[in-house]
Amino acid sequence: MNLCLHDLIAAQVGRTPDQPAVVFERQRLTYRELENRAQRLAAHLRGLGVGPEARVGLFVERSLEMIVGMLAILKAGAAYVPVDPAYPQERIAFMLADAGITALLTQTSLQGSLPVVAAPLVRLDSFDWTTANDGMPAHAGVEPGNLAYVIYTSGSTGRPKGVCIEHRSIVSYVLSVAERLRFAPGMNHATVSTIAADLGNTVVFPALATGGCLHVISQERAENPAMLAEYFDREGIDVLKIVPSHLAALQTGHHPERVMPRGRLILGGEPSRVEWIDRLRALSPGCEIHNHYGPTETTVGVLTYQVGSEVPSTPSGTLPLGRPLPNARVHVLDERRQPVPAGEQGELYIGGTGVARGYLNRPDLTAEKFLPDPFSPEEGGRLYRTGDRASYLPDGTIEFCGRLDDQVKIHGYRIELGEIETTLREQSGVRDAVVRACDDASGGKQLVAYVVPKWAKQTLWDHKTVYVLPDGSPVAHLNKNETDYIYNEIFVLQAYLRHGITIRDGDRIVDAGANIGLFTVFASRLARDLRIVSFEPNPAAFACLKANAHAWGATVTCLPSGLSYENRSADLTFFEGLSLLSGFYADAATEREVVKTYVFNQQAASGTDEQLAAAIGDVIDERLHARTVSAQLRTLSSVIAEEGIDRIDLLKINVEKSELDVLRGVRAEDWPKIRQLVIEVDQRENLEPITTLLEAHGFETLVEQDPLLRKTDLCYVYAIRQSRTGEGPRLVRQQPADAITRAPLSPDGEILTPLTLRKHLKGRLPQYMVPAAFVLMEKLPLTSNGKVDRHALPAPAAKNVASVPAVVRPFTETEQALAAIWTDLLNVENVGPYDDFFDLGGHSLAAIKAVSRIRDVFEVDVQLRNLFERSTLAALAEAIDALAWSAQSPAASRSVGEREEIEI
Repeated sequence: MNLCLHDLIAAQVGRTPDQPAVVFERQRLTYRELENRAQRLAAHLRGLGVGPEARVGLFVERSLEMIVGMLAILKAGAAYVPVDPAYPQERIAFMLADAGITALLTQTSLQGSLPVVAAPLVRLDSFDWTTANDGMPAHAGVEPGNLAYVIYTSGSTGRPKGVCIEHRSIVSYVLSVAERLRFAPGMNHATVSTIAADLGNTVVFPALATGGCLHVISQERAENPAMLAEYFDREGIDVLKIVPSHLAALQTGHHPERVMPRGRLILGGEPSRVEWIDRLRALSPGCEIHNHYGPTETTVGVLTYQVGSEVPSTPSGTLPLGRPLPNARVHVLDERRQPVPAGEQGELYIGGTGVARGYLNRPDLTAEKFLPDPFSPEEGGRLYRTGDRASYLPDGTIEFCGRLDDQVKIHGYRIELGEIETTLREQSGVRDAVVRACDDASGGKQLVAYVVPKWAKQTLWDHKTVYVLPDGSPVAHLNKNETDYIYNEIFVLQAYLRHGITIRDGDRIVDAGANIGLFTVFASRLARDLRIVSFEPNPAAFACLKANAHAWGATVTCLPSGLSYENRSADLTFFEGLSLLSGFYADAATEREVVKTYVFNQQAASGTDEQLAAAIGDVIDERLHARTVSAQLRTLSSVIAEEGIDRIDLLKINVEKSELDVLRGVRAEDWPKIRQLVIEVDQRENLEPITTLLEAHGFETLVEQDPLLRKTDLCYVYAIRQSRTGEGPRLVRQQPADAITRAPLSPDGEILTPLTLRKHLKGRLPQYMVPAAFVLMEKLPLTSNGKVDRHALPAPAAKNVASVPAVVRPFTETEQALAAIWTDLLNVENVGPYDDFFDLGGHSLAAIKAVSRIRDVFEVDVQLRNLFERSTLAALAEAIDALAWSAQSPAASRSVGEREEIEI
C-alpha cells in the first residue's frame, strides 16, 4: 500500500469534513479545520527548509496545537520528534541535538524551558492560522519509506536512543489495530499519555484515520479521578488506552466505574494482573478489555488479547500478550534462534512491516538488535530482538515471562537500568551504583538504587571504623549503637537546636565534649563559614573527631583536652563500649543505671520482664568495661585568650558531670562574649547552680528532659542571653531541615543522601526514572565471576527513612494526619514537615492516590496541582487548612509535643 500516515487522515477529511476530529477541553476542531490548519503550518515549515527525512522537534503541552503540529510536520514531508517539556533540560538538549532538528515547534509559555537551539522556532500559540497554504503539493515528495517520527527511549549506555519509524510501519499498524479493535466512525477516543512515548498512538492516529473524535486529555485532568470522571460522563468516551498502574491510581476515587470507557479499554505498557482484571469487568460489564503489547522498535503494538467471558489463568498470573496483528510475525526462539515448543520459554523476536528502521545515529546498536529474518517470505525482512522472555500457551497465545536483561517497565515507561546507573556514577562522591526493580507496598514495582560512596579522603580514616549514618554520611566512629544514639540526638531530635537556639552563617561555636564530632558535622552542614573549636580529651574519640572534621571540610580547631575550672592534669575514666559516658567523674555503677533506665524506657510499650532485665544488665556490664587515661584540662577563658576568640555564638557542653567545672572556668570579662548555651546536665543537683549562674550573667534558661531519660537525672539546659527588652527563649519553629544539606561538604564536594542523589538524577533524567529508594552500601555483592550479584542485593527497608531528619518541630494536627497518609503511600517513616513528597519517592501516580486520600480524610476539595505546587508536608498542610477554613470547617492545628518541660 503506497500510502503515508497523513494520507490516511486526508482521506477521512474527504469523508467526514464537518465531523469533530480533535477536542481539548472546550476547544474543538472539525476534520476540515484540522486539515486546513495543518496545511498552513506545513507550508510554513516547507519555507523553512523542512522536507523528507528532515526531523522537526515538537516541544508542546497537550493541546489542539499538539495534534495540528504532528500532522503538519508529516504533511511537510518530515519526521516529528516529540520531546516532553517535563524532561530535565540536559535531556532535552541532548535529544534535540542528537535528532539534528531542522525546526522546532513550541509554545510561548515553554520557551524558558528550552535550551539554546540553532533551529528556527515556530510558536504555535501565536501562529497566524489564516495565511494561505501557497498550494503545497499533498505529498511534498514523501514516500512510505521515509521517516514519520523519531521517539527516544531509555538507553543502557546512559543516553536515550532515538527509534526511527517509517510511514509504511505506522500506516500498517494503524490499519491493523483499527481492524482488530473494530474502530468505527463517531467513536470518542481518549489519549491520556505523553506523545514523547508511542503508547498513545494506539488511539491518536487510528481515531483520525477511522472518523473518530480524538480527545486530548490535559495532564491535570488525566491525573484527577473526579475531573476525568466528569469529562467521561460529559463527552461519552468510547475508547481509552492507558497503563494499568495509571488506571488503578485513578480508581482510588469514589466512583471508579466512571473512569471506564463505554466500549474499549486498551491496556498496555506493563503486565496486567488477572485478579485486577476481574475487578475491572465488575465495574463495567459492557466494556471490552484488550491487552496490548509491542516495543517502540516494532511500532506501537504487535500482540493483542481480548478478555473473554472468563479471565484466563496463566503461570505468571498476568494477562496473556495475545496473538499477532495482521502486519506482524512473532517467534519464540532459543539461544540458537530456533523455535521452542509450546510451554517452553525463549526470547521473543518480532518481524513484519512494523519493524523500525533502527536507532538514529547508532549503527552498532541497530546491527545488534535488528537481524535478518530467516522466516520472512519477503527478501530483506528483519527481526527485532525484544529481550523479552515468552512462551506459547496451550491455546496458541503468547505469555510474557520476564526479561533477559536489565530493562524494566515502571508505570508503563520502558527503562534501561544502565542509564540510571551511569548517571549515578557521574555524581561526585559515587564510586559505584546498581539499580533494580523491586516490589512496592502496593504490589507494583519501584526502582531501588544501591550506591557505594567514593570517599576520596579515605586515608583520613585509616585504622578507623567507617560507618554510614542513616542519612548516608560516612563517618569514623567507635561503636554503632552509641553512634546511632548520638545521631538521633543531634540530627533527628535536634537536641541542640530547640527553643530558639540557632546556628547561623558565620557563627563561632565551642563544642565541649565533642566525642567523635557528629555535632561538628551537623553544625557545618547547617550553616556556612562557621568557626568551631572542639574539645575531646578521650584519645580514641579525638582521633575520630579530627578525621571527621577534616574529611567533611569543616573549619575546626580540634583540641585533645577537656575544659575545667583550672588548667591541670586529671584521670579520665574511659568506657570502651560506651565512650559517650566517659568522663572525669564517671562511675560505672551510676552509668549502668542510666543506660539500663534508658533501654527500659524504650521497651516500655511492650513490657520488660525480669529475664529481659537481667539480659540488658549483662550487656551493659560488658559495655562498661573501663580503663583510665591521663588527660589535660584547660579553662575556657585561657583558650579564648590563646585562640583570639572575640565571641561565642553557641557554647555546647556535654562533659559527663563536669558542666559546672566548665562554666567556672569562664572569667567575668568573657561571659558577655557568649550568646547561647546548650548544656547536657548529668546530675539533677547541678541544675539549680547551673541555671542560677547563667541567669546571674544575663541569660534566660529553660530545662527539658527527653521522655526516654525519665527516672534519670539527665536533662538539657537551654540559655539565651537576654536583650535589654527582656525578651527570652520560647518554643518556636526551627530552621527547615533541608537547610542541613545545603552546604556541599562531603569529601568529594557533595553529601550522599537520598535527597542529593535524587536531586542529581532529577536534573538529568525524567521523573519516572528516579528511584523511589536508595540504599547506601560499603560494597556491592559479587558473583564468583566477579559480576554484581543482583539477587544478593538487600531489599530496601520495610519503611524507608525520610530523606532529611524528620523531627524538627512539633506537628500541627493537619501535618500529623497528612504525614500518616504519606507514610502509608510512600512506605517511609519519620516524615517531617519540610520533607518533599517527590523527594521521598513520590511520583504522579502516587500523587493521584494521595490527593484522593486527602479528600477523604480532610473533606476538602484539594487538587493535584496543590500537591505539585506545595509539595512539602508543611506547605500542603497549610493549603489544606486554608481550604478547610474557606469551607467553614477550620481544621485544628494544636501542637503535639514530644518532650517534657521541667520548671525550675
